[in-house]
Amino acid sequence: MAVTRAQVRALLDPSGEDRSLVLLEGRSEVVPSDRLTSEPYSGAVEIVSGRDLAATLPSGTPTEQDLDALASRLDTAITHLGA
Repeated sequence: MAVTRAQVRALLDPSGEDRSLVLLEGRSEVVPSDRLTSEPYSGAVEIVSGRDLAATLPSGTPTEQDLDALASRLDTAITHLGA
């Protein structure tokens, strides 16, 4: 269920669409935040939105190492949820 660098990159994508990292059926997935209430994501647990995650970062583009560190922190947070 590890959160990946690609998922963190997708969360922080500045394209204008807000995305969220969710836990659904034992796997992490990045989905558009406005779809969280739709049927496919019923029962999903939102871990963090891209906006909230970006707000915790210093300005500038995160490095690959920053993305890996964020992925690890998010993975640890999910583990602590008992999922």
